[in-house]
Amino acid sequence: MKQDLWSIIEEMEAVVTDGVHLPLSDGVVISEREIFALLDELRAVLPEELSEARALVEERDRILSEARSQAERTLEDAAQRAERMTDESTITSLAEEQAEETVEEAEEVARKIKLQAHQYADDVLRQLQQVLNNATDRIAEGREQLSHSSQEMRRAPDQVAAARDDSDNID
Repeated sequence: MKQDLWSIIEEMEAVVTDGVHLPLSDGVVISEREIFALLDELRAVLPEELSEARALVEERDRILSEARSQAERTLEDAAQRAERMTDESTITSLAEEQAEETVEEAEEVARKIKLQAHQYADDVLRQLQQVLNNATDRIAEGREQLSHSSQEMRRAPDQVAAARDDSDNID
């Protein structure tokens, strides 16, 4: 059964809370197997947008590569035409202009695709950062609760001794 991010984090907190507390320290012994299993589940539920963003970046790179190849082919074609028509300077200059326009158009298309890919990746990373910040806050709260619980457990023997002294003084 696929869980959501928050339930996995709550399970991780439970593993820490249920762990064996080391005497006279804030340390807790937890099950490595349980934590790694929960981490695997956590990886499985991370937003699919990350893989989509990766695919988008790869697609952008592929399109840029194709645009460059197309521009190079266009430039090569224009250069070959220009060589064949060296006597006709008008045709040569038109071919060079056309090649430059093609390169400029390809670069503009590539720039727009790259900008869109960066914006999409930034949106995905911003969402992931929010999820991770929330998870970090929950972990910090859990640690603070553990610390508070440990402090209370340390005070308990002193309170029992004080209660005994009070009852001895009453007798």
